[in-house]
Amino acid sequence: MKKTVSIIFLLAACLLVAASASARGKYTITVLPFAAHSAENIEYVRQGITEMLTSRLSTADRIEVTPKSVAMEALGGSGTKDLTPTEVHNIGRQLKSDYVVWGSITKIGTSISIDGKLTDIAGGKSDISVFSQSQTLDEVIPKINDFSQRILVHVLGDSPEVAPAPPVAAQQTAAAPKPPAAASREAQIIAGMKKSGGKGTFTSMINPEFINASDPVNRRGFWMSQEFRTEFVGMAIGDVNNDGRNEIVIVDRHNIYIYRKEKETLLLLKKIEGKSYDQYISVDVADINKDDIPEIIVTSLREKLLNSFVIQYKDGEYKTIASDIRFFLRVIDTPSGMPMLLGQSYGFDKVFETQIYEIVFRNGKYIEGDKQPFPLGLSIYGLAIEDLGPGMKEKIIAFDELDYLLVLTPTQKTLGRILSFGFAPEELLWRSDEVYGGSNNFIANIDKEKLKSYEATEQESAFANTRLLTFDTNRDGKKELIVIKNLSSVGRIFKKLKLFTSSEIHNLEWDGIGMAENWRTKKINGYVADYAIMDLDNDSKPKIILALVKSVGAAVSDRSVLVIYELEMPE
Repeated sequence: MKKTVSIIFLLAACLLVAASASARGKYTITVLPFAAHSAENIEYVRQGITEMLTSRLSTADRIEVTPKSVAMEALGGSGTKDLTPTEVHNIGRQLKSDYVVWGSITKIGTSISIDGKLTDIAGGKSDISVFSQSQTLDEVIPKINDFSQRILVHVLGDSPEVAPAPPVAAQQTAAAPKPPAAASREAQIIAGMKKSGGKGTFTSMINPEFINASDPVNRRGFWMSQEFRTEFVGMAIGDVNNDGRNEIVIVDRHNIYIYRKEKETLLLLKKIEGKSYDQYISVDVADINKDDIPEIIVTSLREKLLNSFVIQYKDGEYKTIASDIRFFLRVIDTPSGMPMLLGQSYGFDKVFETQIYEIVFRNGKYIEGDKQPFPLGLSIYGLAIEDLGPGMKEKIIAFDELDYLLVLTPTQKTLGRILSFGFAPEELLWRSDEVYGGSNNFIANIDKEKLKSYEATEQESAFANTRLLTFDTNRDGKKELIVIKNLSSVGRIFKKLKLFTSSEIHNLEWDGIGMAENWRTKKINGYVADYAIMDLDNDSKPKIILALVKSVGAAVSDRSVLVIYELEMPE
Protein backbone atom coordinates (compact mmCIF):
# COMPACT_ATOMS: atom_id res chain seq x y z
CA MET A 1 0.00 0.00 0.00
CA LYS A 2 2.79 2.40 0.94
CA LYS A 3 4.56 1.55 -2.30
CA THR A 4 1.42 2.39 -4.28
CA VAL A 5 1.01 5.71 -2.49
CA SER A 6 4.64 6.59 -3.19
CA ILE A 7 4.21 5.85 -6.87
CA ILE A 8 1.08 7.98 -7.01
CA PHE A 9 2.86 10.79 -5.20
CA LEU A 10 5.79 10.65 -7.63
CA LEU A 11 3.47 10.66 -10.61
CA ALA A 12 1.60 13.64 -9.20
CA ALA A 13 4.87 15.49 -8.64
CA CYS A 14 5.98 14.81 -12.21
CA LEU A 15 2.66 15.99 -13.56
CA LEU A 16 2.91 19.15 -11.44
CA VAL A 17 6.39 19.92 -12.81
CA ALA A 18 5.25 19.21 -16.37
CA ALA A 19 2.24 21.44 -15.91
CA SER A 20 4.43 24.23 -14.57
CA ALA A 21 6.78 23.95 -17.55
CA SER A 22 3.85 23.86 -19.92
CA ALA A 23 2.38 26.96 -18.32
CA ARG A 24 5.52 28.87 -19.12
CA GLY A 25 5.35 27.50 -22.68
CA LYS A 26 7.61 28.70 -25.46
CA TYR A 27 8.77 32.18 -26.28
CA THR A 28 8.86 33.55 -29.82
CA ILE A 29 11.80 35.77 -30.76
CA THR A 30 12.07 37.63 -34.05
CA VAL A 31 15.58 38.55 -35.23
CA LEU A 32 15.49 41.50 -37.62
CA PRO A 33 18.44 42.23 -39.93
CA PHE A 34 20.67 44.95 -38.51
CA ALA A 35 20.85 48.24 -40.40
CA ALA A 36 24.26 48.79 -42.04
CA HIS A 37 26.21 52.04 -42.19
CA SER A 38 29.39 51.99 -44.22
CA ALA A 39 30.99 53.45 -47.32
CA GLU A 40 31.84 49.91 -48.44
CA ASN A 41 29.90 46.69 -48.82
CA ILE A 42 29.46 45.03 -45.38
CA GLU A 43 26.52 42.84 -46.28
CA TYR A 44 28.62 39.81 -45.31
CA VAL A 45 28.83 41.16 -41.71
CA ARG A 46 25.14 42.12 -41.60
CA GLN A 47 23.96 38.73 -42.77
CA GLY A 48 26.50 36.90 -40.62
CA ILE A 49 25.40 38.62 -37.41
CA THR A 50 21.73 37.89 -38.15
CA GLU A 51 22.51 34.24 -38.86
CA MET A 52 24.68 33.90 -35.74
CA LEU A 53 22.01 35.33 -33.44
CA THR A 54 19.37 33.11 -35.02
CA SER A 55 21.61 30.05 -34.70
CA ARG A 56 22.42 30.69 -31.03
CA LEU A 57 18.87 31.48 -29.96
CA SER A 58 17.42 28.47 -31.79
CA THR A 59 19.43 26.04 -29.64
CA ALA A 60 17.21 26.60 -26.58
CA ASP A 61 14.26 24.21 -26.29
CA ARG A 62 11.71 26.82 -25.25
CA ILE A 63 12.70 29.41 -27.87
CA GLU A 64 11.10 29.62 -31.30
CA VAL A 65 12.82 31.98 -33.74
CA THR A 66 10.61 33.50 -36.44
CA PRO A 67 11.61 32.20 -39.90
CA LYS A 68 13.71 34.72 -41.80
CA SER A 69 11.30 34.78 -44.76
CA VAL A 70 8.43 35.75 -42.44
CA ALA A 71 10.45 38.53 -40.80
CA MET A 72 11.49 39.87 -44.23
CA GLU A 73 7.87 39.91 -45.36
CA ALA A 74 6.89 41.94 -42.28
CA LEU A 75 9.73 44.40 -42.90
CA GLY A 76 8.65 45.07 -46.47
CA GLY A 77 10.99 47.68 -47.94
CA SER A 78 12.52 48.58 -44.56
CA GLY A 79 15.04 45.78 -44.46
CA THR A 80 18.11 47.96 -44.88
CA LYS A 81 17.22 51.12 -42.95
CA ASP A 82 17.29 52.10 -39.28
CA LEU A 83 14.09 51.19 -37.47
CA THR A 84 12.43 53.22 -34.75
CA PRO A 85 11.32 51.58 -31.48
CA THR A 86 7.71 52.13 -32.60
CA GLU A 87 8.33 50.30 -35.89
CA VAL A 88 10.01 47.43 -34.05
CA HIS A 89 7.10 47.21 -31.61
CA ASN A 90 4.56 47.16 -34.45
CA ILE A 91 6.45 44.39 -36.28
CA GLY A 92 6.62 42.36 -33.07
CA ARG A 93 2.86 42.71 -32.51
CA GLN A 94 2.16 41.84 -36.16
CA LEU A 95 4.21 38.63 -35.90
CA LYS A 96 2.88 37.85 -32.38
CA SER A 97 6.43 37.78 -31.07
CA ASP A 98 7.33 37.98 -27.40
CA TYR A 99 10.66 39.65 -28.14
CA VAL A 100 12.39 41.32 -31.10
CA VAL A 101 16.16 41.53 -31.61
CA TRP A 102 17.32 44.46 -33.76
CA GLY A 103 20.08 47.02 -34.10
CA SER A 104 22.72 48.46 -36.42
CA ILE A 105 26.28 47.94 -37.65
CA THR A 106 28.69 50.75 -38.46
CA LYS A 107 32.06 50.29 -40.17
CA ILE A 108 34.48 53.20 -40.48
CA GLY A 109 37.89 52.19 -41.75
CA THR A 110 38.84 49.02 -39.89
CA SER A 111 36.58 49.78 -36.91
CA ILE A 112 33.30 47.84 -36.61
CA SER A 113 30.63 49.05 -34.15
CA ILE A 114 27.60 46.96 -33.19
CA ASP A 115 24.55 48.37 -31.44
CA GLY A 116 22.08 45.57 -30.59
CA LYS A 117 18.81 45.64 -28.64
CA LEU A 118 16.25 43.19 -27.28
CA THR A 119 12.72 44.64 -27.11
CA ASP A 120 10.00 43.13 -24.90
CA ILE A 121 6.89 43.52 -27.05
CA ALA A 122 4.41 43.07 -24.20
CA GLY A 123 6.29 45.47 -21.96
CA GLY A 124 7.11 47.88 -24.79
CA LYS A 125 10.69 48.40 -23.67
CA SER A 126 14.25 47.41 -24.50
CA ASP A 127 15.40 45.04 -21.79
CA ILE A 128 18.88 44.20 -23.02
CA SER A 129 21.32 46.03 -25.23
CA VAL A 130 24.88 45.65 -26.39
CA PHE A 131 27.30 48.16 -27.83
CA SER A 132 30.69 47.06 -28.99
CA GLN A 133 33.44 48.67 -31.01
CA SER A 134 36.02 46.28 -32.41
CA GLN A 135 38.89 46.31 -34.87
CA THR A 136 38.46 42.81 -36.32
CA LEU A 137 35.78 40.17 -36.86
CA ASP A 138 37.59 38.00 -34.32
CA GLU A 139 36.60 40.61 -31.71
CA VAL A 140 33.03 40.95 -33.00
CA ILE A 141 32.08 37.26 -32.80
CA PRO A 142 32.48 36.85 -28.99
CA LYS A 143 30.35 39.97 -28.46
CA ILE A 144 27.52 38.43 -30.51
CA ASN A 145 27.80 35.18 -28.55
CA ASP A 146 27.68 37.12 -25.27
CA PHE A 147 24.65 39.12 -26.47
CA SER A 148 22.76 35.94 -27.43
CA GLN A 149 23.59 34.29 -24.09
CA ARG A 150 22.32 37.32 -22.16
CA ILE A 151 19.11 37.22 -24.19
CA LEU A 152 18.54 33.56 -23.35
CA VAL A 153 19.17 34.10 -19.65
CA HIS A 154 16.82 37.08 -19.60
CA VAL A 155 13.99 35.36 -21.44
CA LEU A 156 14.19 31.94 -19.80
CA GLY A 157 15.22 33.06 -16.33
CA ASP A 158 18.20 30.72 -16.07
CA SER A 159 21.26 29.65 -17.99
CA PRO A 160 19.98 27.31 -20.70
CA GLU A 161 22.03 24.47 -22.03
CA VAL A 162 22.97 25.41 -25.55
CA ALA A 163 25.52 24.17 -28.04
CA PRO A 164 28.90 25.74 -27.31
CA ALA A 165 30.12 28.47 -29.64
CA PRO A 166 32.88 27.27 -31.91
CA PRO A 167 36.36 28.68 -31.33
CA VAL A 168 37.14 31.55 -33.66
CA ALA A 169 40.10 29.79 -35.23
CA ALA A 170 39.10 26.18 -34.55
CA GLN A 171 40.50 23.47 -36.80
CA GLN A 172 39.14 19.94 -36.73
CA THR A 173 41.36 16.91 -36.92
CA ALA A 174 40.39 13.57 -38.35
CA ALA A 175 39.96 12.16 -34.86
CA ALA A 176 37.89 15.04 -33.52
CA PRO A 177 34.27 14.24 -32.56
CA LYS A 178 31.51 15.63 -34.74
CA PRO A 179 30.26 18.95 -33.26
CA PRO A 180 26.59 19.64 -32.58
CA ALA A 181 24.59 20.77 -35.61
CA ALA A 182 24.19 24.29 -34.24
CA ALA A 183 27.91 24.62 -33.64
CA SER A 184 28.65 23.33 -37.16
CA ARG A 185 26.24 25.84 -38.67
CA GLU A 186 27.79 28.66 -36.69
CA ALA A 187 31.27 27.63 -37.78
CA GLN A 188 30.08 27.86 -41.40
CA ILE A 189 28.67 31.33 -40.76
CA ILE A 190 31.91 32.56 -39.22
CA ALA A 191 33.96 31.06 -42.05
CA GLY A 192 31.70 32.78 -44.59
CA MET A 193 32.06 36.13 -42.82
CA LYS A 194 35.85 35.89 -42.75
CA LYS A 195 36.14 34.80 -46.35
CA SER A 196 33.95 37.64 -47.56
CA GLY A 197 35.48 40.16 -45.22
CA GLY A 198 38.92 39.65 -46.66
CA LYS A 199 37.66 40.36 -50.15
CA GLY A 200 35.47 43.44 -49.74
CA THR A 201 34.18 45.00 -52.92
CA PHE A 202 35.99 44.78 -56.20
CA THR A 203 34.60 47.73 -58.08
CA SER A 204 38.09 48.68 -59.17
CA MET A 205 38.30 45.42 -61.12
CA ILE A 206 35.22 46.30 -63.11
CA ASN A 207 34.85 49.54 -65.02
CA PRO A 208 34.70 52.30 -62.40
CA GLU A 209 33.51 54.65 -65.11
CA PHE A 210 30.03 53.18 -65.20
CA ILE A 211 29.82 52.42 -61.49
CA ASN A 212 30.92 55.75 -60.08
CA ALA A 213 30.74 58.33 -62.89
CA SER A 214 28.19 61.12 -62.43
CA ASP A 215 27.62 61.54 -66.16
CA PRO A 216 26.01 58.32 -67.50
CA VAL A 217 26.76 59.02 -71.17
CA ASN A 218 30.08 60.77 -71.63
CA ARG A 219 32.34 58.14 -70.17
CA ARG A 220 34.81 55.51 -71.24
CA GLY A 221 33.49 52.08 -72.13
CA PHE A 222 29.92 53.26 -72.77
CA TRP A 223 27.99 53.10 -76.06
CA MET A 224 24.39 53.92 -76.92
CA SER A 225 22.59 53.34 -80.22
CA GLN A 226 20.22 55.56 -82.10
CA GLU A 227 16.62 55.70 -80.84
CA PHE A 228 13.97 53.34 -82.12
CA ARG A 229 10.27 54.32 -82.13
CA THR A 230 9.03 51.17 -80.46
CA GLU A 231 9.04 49.42 -77.11
CA PHE A 232 11.66 46.70 -76.86
CA VAL A 233 10.29 43.54 -75.23
CA GLY A 234 13.17 41.08 -75.55
CA MET A 235 16.70 40.75 -76.91
CA ALA A 236 19.14 37.94 -77.67
CA ILE A 237 22.55 37.79 -79.36
CA GLY A 238 24.23 35.21 -81.58
CA ASP A 239 25.45 34.44 -85.07
CA VAL A 240 21.99 33.81 -86.56
CA ASN A 241 23.00 34.08 -90.24
CA ASN A 242 26.18 31.96 -90.11
CA ASP A 243 28.52 34.78 -91.21
CA GLY A 244 30.93 34.46 -88.28
CA ARG A 245 29.70 37.66 -86.59
CA ASN A 246 27.21 38.21 -83.81
CA GLU A 247 23.83 39.71 -84.59
CA ILE A 248 21.44 41.36 -82.15
CA VAL A 249 17.89 40.03 -82.32
CA ILE A 250 15.23 42.28 -80.79
CA VAL A 251 11.46 41.81 -80.52
CA ASP A 252 8.75 44.32 -79.80
CA ARG A 253 5.11 43.31 -79.37
CA HIS A 254 4.64 41.97 -82.91
CA ASN A 255 7.92 42.12 -84.86
CA ILE A 256 11.43 40.68 -84.98
CA TYR A 257 14.41 42.91 -85.83
CA ILE A 258 17.88 41.59 -86.64
CA TYR A 259 20.69 44.15 -86.23
CA ARG A 260 24.44 44.28 -86.46
CA LYS A 261 26.55 46.84 -84.60
CA GLU A 262 28.52 48.89 -87.10
CA LYS A 263 30.74 51.46 -85.39
CA GLU A 264 28.37 54.11 -84.01
CA THR A 265 25.08 52.71 -85.25
CA LEU A 266 22.91 49.61 -85.41
CA LEU A 267 22.41 48.39 -88.94
CA LEU A 268 19.08 46.69 -89.64
CA LEU A 269 19.67 43.44 -91.52
CA LYS A 270 16.14 42.07 -91.45
CA LYS A 271 12.68 42.87 -90.10
CA ILE A 272 10.26 39.95 -89.76
CA GLU A 273 6.75 41.28 -89.26
CA GLY A 274 4.28 39.38 -87.13
CA LYS A 275 0.53 39.46 -86.67
CA SER A 276 -0.98 42.46 -84.85
CA TYR A 277 -3.14 40.16 -82.71
CA ASP A 278 -0.11 38.22 -81.42
CA GLN A 279 1.85 39.33 -78.37
CA TYR A 280 5.55 38.50 -78.36
CA ILE A 281 6.76 37.72 -74.84
CA SER A 282 10.45 36.81 -75.25
CA VAL A 283 13.22 35.93 -77.67
CA ASP A 284 16.27 33.67 -77.33
CA VAL A 285 19.10 32.58 -79.61
CA ALA A 286 20.66 29.13 -79.23
CA ASP A 287 21.64 26.09 -81.27
CA ILE A 288 19.13 23.64 -79.84
CA ASN A 289 18.83 21.43 -82.93
CA LYS A 290 22.64 21.02 -83.04
CA ASP A 291 23.21 21.97 -86.69
CA ASP A 292 25.76 24.71 -85.87
CA ILE A 293 23.39 27.55 -86.82
CA PRO A 294 21.65 29.13 -83.81
CA GLU A 295 17.87 29.34 -83.97
CA ILE A 296 15.74 32.37 -83.09
CA ILE A 297 13.25 31.17 -80.47
CA VAL A 298 10.20 33.40 -79.87
CA THR A 299 7.46 33.01 -77.26
CA SER A 300 4.21 34.28 -78.73
CA LEU A 301 0.80 34.59 -77.09
CA ARG A 302 -2.62 34.99 -78.71
CA GLU A 303 -4.89 35.87 -75.78
CA LYS A 304 -4.49 32.71 -73.64
CA LEU A 305 -3.21 30.48 -76.46
CA LEU A 306 0.53 29.98 -76.74
CA ASN A 307 1.74 29.80 -80.34
CA SER A 308 5.51 30.04 -79.89
CA PHE A 309 7.75 29.44 -82.89
CA VAL A 310 11.34 28.95 -84.07
CA ILE A 311 13.07 30.69 -87.00
CA GLN A 312 16.36 29.66 -88.57
CA TYR A 313 18.53 30.98 -91.40
CA LYS A 314 18.42 28.48 -94.28
CA ASP A 315 19.24 28.84 -97.96
CA GLY A 316 19.88 32.57 -97.66
CA GLU A 317 16.66 33.47 -95.82
CA TYR A 318 14.98 33.22 -92.43
CA LYS A 319 12.46 30.38 -92.34
CA THR A 320 9.99 29.26 -89.68
CA ILE A 321 11.06 25.69 -88.86
CA ALA A 322 8.58 25.13 -86.00
CA SER A 323 5.32 26.80 -84.97
CA ASP A 324 2.33 26.46 -82.65
CA ILE A 325 4.55 25.38 -79.75
CA ARG A 326 2.29 25.40 -76.65
CA PHE A 327 4.96 26.52 -74.20
CA PHE A 328 6.51 29.65 -72.78
CA LEU A 329 10.13 29.27 -73.88
CA ARG A 330 13.40 30.45 -72.34
CA VAL A 331 17.04 29.49 -72.89
CA ILE A 332 19.23 29.40 -69.78
CA ASP A 333 22.94 28.76 -69.33
CA THR A 334 24.03 25.72 -67.34
CA PRO A 335 27.21 25.01 -65.35
CA SER A 336 28.26 22.60 -68.11
CA GLY A 337 28.40 25.50 -70.55
CA MET A 338 25.63 24.04 -72.74
CA PRO A 339 22.46 26.10 -73.21
CA MET A 340 19.18 24.52 -72.15
CA LEU A 341 15.78 25.36 -73.62
CA LEU A 342 13.06 25.36 -70.97
CA GLY A 343 9.35 25.14 -71.56
CA GLN A 344 6.40 25.91 -69.30
CA SER A 345 2.76 25.55 -70.22
CA TYR A 346 0.03 28.09 -69.46
CA GLY A 347 -1.38 27.72 -65.95
CA PHE A 348 -5.08 27.59 -65.11
CA ASP A 349 -5.39 29.67 -61.93
CA LYS A 350 -1.96 31.27 -62.11
CA VAL A 351 0.00 31.83 -65.31
CA PHE A 352 3.18 30.08 -64.17
CA GLU A 353 1.74 27.54 -61.71
CA THR A 354 2.94 24.65 -63.90
CA GLN A 355 5.89 22.27 -64.11
CA ILE A 356 9.01 23.26 -66.02
CA TYR A 357 10.44 20.88 -68.66
CA GLU A 358 13.45 20.78 -70.91
CA ILE A 359 12.41 21.25 -74.54
CA VAL A 360 14.44 19.03 -76.86
CA PHE A 361 14.71 18.74 -80.65
CA ARG A 362 13.80 15.23 -81.74
CA ASN A 363 12.62 13.87 -85.09
CA GLY A 364 12.40 17.36 -86.56
CA LYS A 365 10.24 18.74 -83.72
CA TYR A 366 10.69 20.70 -80.48
CA ILE A 367 9.03 18.50 -77.89
CA GLU A 368 8.68 18.10 -74.14
CA GLY A 369 11.66 16.34 -72.58
CA ASP A 370 12.56 15.60 -68.96
CA LYS A 371 10.87 17.34 -66.06
CA GLN A 372 13.33 19.71 -64.38
CA PRO A 373 13.94 19.97 -60.60
CA PHE A 374 12.48 23.46 -60.27
CA PRO A 375 9.79 24.06 -57.63
CA LEU A 376 6.23 24.35 -58.86
CA GLY A 377 5.38 28.05 -58.75
CA LEU A 378 8.56 29.42 -60.31
CA SER A 379 8.51 31.11 -63.69
CA ILE A 380 11.04 30.31 -66.41
CA TYR A 381 11.40 34.09 -66.77
CA GLY A 382 13.92 34.98 -64.07
CA LEU A 383 15.55 31.61 -63.50
CA ALA A 384 19.14 30.38 -63.43
CA ILE A 385 21.02 27.30 -62.34
CA GLU A 386 24.62 27.64 -61.18
CA ASP A 387 27.07 25.94 -58.82
CA LEU A 388 28.06 29.35 -57.32
CA GLY A 389 31.64 28.23 -56.77
CA PRO A 390 34.19 25.49 -57.55
CA GLY A 391 33.25 22.15 -56.03
CA MET A 392 29.77 23.31 -55.01
CA LYS A 393 26.55 21.56 -55.98
CA GLU A 394 24.19 23.24 -58.40
CA LYS A 395 21.78 25.80 -56.96
CA ILE A 396 18.63 27.37 -58.34
CA ILE A 397 18.50 31.17 -58.45
CA ALA A 398 15.07 32.59 -59.17
CA PHE A 399 12.61 35.41 -58.70
CA ASP A 400 9.51 34.71 -56.66
CA GLU A 401 6.23 36.30 -57.72
CA LEU A 402 7.00 39.39 -55.60
CA ASP A 403 10.41 39.91 -57.29
CA TYR A 404 12.51 38.80 -54.33
CA LEU A 405 15.54 36.68 -55.18
CA LEU A 406 15.66 33.08 -53.97
CA VAL A 407 18.53 30.61 -53.78
CA LEU A 408 17.32 27.02 -53.50
CA THR A 409 18.60 23.51 -53.76
CA PRO A 410 16.99 21.65 -56.68
CA THR A 411 13.59 20.23 -55.71
CA GLN A 412 10.23 19.46 -57.28
CA LYS A 413 8.22 20.54 -54.26
CA THR A 414 5.80 23.44 -54.60
CA LEU A 415 7.06 26.96 -53.98
CA GLY A 416 4.19 27.56 -51.57
CA ARG A 417 5.47 24.84 -49.28
CA ILE A 418 9.05 26.01 -49.49
CA LEU A 419 8.07 29.51 -48.40
CA SER A 420 5.83 28.30 -45.57
CA PHE A 421 6.69 27.95 -41.89
CA GLY A 422 7.63 24.33 -42.34
CA PHE A 423 10.13 24.54 -45.16
CA ALA A 424 13.27 22.45 -44.95
CA PRO A 425 16.46 24.55 -44.58
CA GLU A 426 18.20 22.64 -47.34
CA GLU A 427 15.57 23.73 -49.87
CA LEU A 428 15.41 27.48 -49.33
CA LEU A 429 18.94 28.68 -48.67
CA TRP A 430 18.42 32.43 -48.96
CA ARG A 431 15.83 35.09 -49.80
CA SER A 432 16.80 38.67 -50.56
CA ASP A 433 15.81 41.59 -48.35
CA GLU A 434 14.99 43.75 -51.36
CA VAL A 435 13.29 43.29 -54.72
CA TYR A 436 15.13 43.03 -58.01
CA GLY A 437 14.13 42.53 -61.62
CA GLY A 438 10.82 44.09 -62.52
CA SER A 439 9.05 44.00 -65.87
CA ASN A 440 6.34 45.77 -67.85
CA ASN A 441 5.87 42.62 -69.94
CA PHE A 442 2.33 41.92 -68.75
CA ILE A 443 0.54 38.60 -69.28
CA ALA A 444 -3.20 38.55 -68.57
CA ASN A 445 -4.75 35.25 -67.55
CA ILE A 446 -8.31 36.38 -68.31
CA ASP A 447 -10.51 37.19 -71.26
CA LYS A 448 -10.50 40.65 -72.85
CA GLU A 449 -13.91 41.70 -71.53
CA LYS A 450 -12.88 41.10 -67.94
CA LEU A 451 -9.59 42.87 -68.54
CA LYS A 452 -11.43 45.97 -69.81
CA SER A 453 -13.57 46.04 -66.68
CA TYR A 454 -10.47 46.16 -64.42
CA GLU A 455 -11.57 43.03 -62.58
CA ALA A 456 -8.28 41.26 -63.07
CA THR A 457 -6.80 39.97 -59.85
CA GLU A 458 -3.20 39.36 -58.93
CA GLN A 459 -3.78 35.63 -59.33
CA GLU A 460 -5.06 36.16 -62.86
CA SER A 461 -2.01 37.96 -64.22
CA ALA A 462 1.75 37.82 -64.25
CA PHE A 463 4.83 39.44 -65.72
CA ALA A 464 7.59 37.89 -67.78
CA ASN A 465 10.47 38.99 -65.55
CA THR A 466 13.99 39.87 -66.65
CA ARG A 467 16.67 37.22 -67.01
CA LEU A 468 19.13 36.13 -64.36
CA LEU A 469 22.67 35.85 -65.73
CA THR A 470 25.90 34.65 -64.16
CA PHE A 471 29.43 35.63 -65.15
CA ASP A 472 32.92 35.48 -63.64
CA THR A 473 33.75 39.18 -63.82
CA ASN A 474 36.85 39.05 -61.60
CA ARG A 475 38.23 35.78 -63.03
CA ASP A 476 38.50 34.01 -59.68
CA GLY A 477 36.84 30.84 -60.98
CA LYS A 478 33.54 31.68 -59.30
CA LYS A 479 30.61 33.17 -61.18
CA GLU A 480 28.66 36.11 -59.77
CA LEU A 481 25.03 36.98 -60.43
CA ILE A 482 24.46 39.99 -62.69
CA VAL A 483 20.91 41.15 -62.06
CA ILE A 484 18.84 44.08 -63.26
CA LYS A 485 16.86 46.19 -60.81
CA ASN A 486 14.19 48.29 -62.50
CA LEU A 487 12.98 51.22 -60.40
CA SER A 488 9.38 52.41 -60.41
CA SER A 489 8.11 55.91 -59.73
CA VAL A 490 5.15 54.41 -57.83
CA GLY A 491 7.06 51.61 -56.14
CA ARG A 492 5.67 48.11 -56.60
CA ILE A 493 2.41 48.60 -54.79
CA PHE A 494 0.19 47.97 -57.81
CA LYS A 495 0.34 44.62 -59.57
CA LYS A 496 -0.65 45.89 -63.03
CA LEU A 497 0.92 49.36 -62.80
CA LYS A 498 4.72 49.41 -62.50
CA LEU A 499 5.78 52.57 -64.40
CA PHE A 500 9.48 51.73 -64.37
CA THR A 501 11.45 54.86 -65.17
CA SER A 502 15.05 53.97 -64.28
CA SER A 503 17.25 50.98 -63.59
CA GLU A 504 20.49 49.72 -62.03
CA ILE A 505 22.83 46.81 -62.67
CA HIS A 506 23.79 44.84 -59.54
CA ASN A 507 26.58 42.32 -59.06
CA LEU A 508 25.90 39.76 -56.31
CA GLU A 509 28.11 36.91 -55.13
CA TRP A 510 27.45 33.88 -52.92
CA ASP A 511 29.50 34.20 -49.74
CA GLY A 512 28.47 30.98 -48.02
CA ILE A 513 25.55 32.63 -46.25
CA GLY A 514 23.70 34.50 -48.97
CA MET A 515 24.15 36.74 -52.00
CA ALA A 516 26.30 39.72 -51.02
CA GLU A 517 26.48 42.83 -53.18
CA ASN A 518 29.82 43.57 -54.82
CA TRP A 519 28.82 46.63 -56.84
CA ARG A 520 25.99 48.42 -58.53
CA THR A 521 25.85 51.05 -61.27
CA LYS A 522 24.50 54.53 -61.02
CA LYS A 523 20.83 54.91 -61.99
CA ILE A 524 20.18 54.56 -65.70
CA ASN A 525 17.31 56.54 -67.24
CA GLY A 526 14.83 54.04 -68.63
CA TYR A 527 13.94 50.48 -67.71
CA VAL A 528 15.77 47.37 -68.93
CA ALA A 529 13.52 45.03 -70.91
CA ASP A 530 16.28 42.47 -71.50
CA TYR A 531 20.06 42.14 -71.30
CA ALA A 532 23.01 39.94 -72.21
CA ILE A 533 26.66 39.48 -71.20
CA MET A 534 29.03 38.50 -74.00
CA ASP A 535 31.75 39.54 -76.38
CA LEU A 536 29.49 41.25 -78.90
CA ASP A 537 32.05 42.29 -81.52
CA ASN A 538 34.67 39.55 -81.09
CA ASP A 539 37.35 41.80 -79.54
CA SER A 540 37.85 39.50 -76.49
CA LYS A 541 36.23 42.11 -74.21
CA PRO A 542 32.97 41.02 -72.55
CA LYS A 543 30.18 43.56 -72.42
CA ILE A 544 26.85 44.08 -70.73
CA ILE A 545 24.27 44.84 -73.42
CA LEU A 546 20.95 46.38 -72.40
CA ALA A 547 17.70 46.62 -74.33
CA LEU A 548 16.65 49.89 -72.71
CA VAL A 549 13.16 51.41 -72.96
CA LYS A 550 13.43 55.18 -72.48
CA SER A 551 9.71 55.99 -72.62
CA VAL A 552 6.46 54.18 -73.19
CA GLY A 553 2.78 55.02 -72.99
CA ALA A 554 -0.09 56.76 -74.72
CA ALA A 555 1.04 60.28 -73.85
CA VAL A 556 4.45 59.95 -75.48
CA SER A 557 5.82 57.93 -78.34
CA ASP A 558 7.60 54.69 -77.50
CA ARG A 559 11.38 55.07 -77.55
CA SER A 560 14.02 52.40 -77.04
CA VAL A 561 17.81 52.18 -77.39
CA LEU A 562 20.57 49.62 -77.11
CA VAL A 563 23.18 50.40 -74.44
CA ILE A 564 26.56 48.70 -74.05
CA TYR A 565 28.86 48.77 -71.00
CA GLU A 566 32.36 47.40 -71.40
CA LEU A 567 33.71 45.29 -68.55
CA GLU A 568 37.30 45.75 -67.48
CA MET A 569 38.57 42.28 -66.63
CA PRO A 570 41.58 41.76 -64.34
CA GLU A 571 44.69 40.33 -65.96
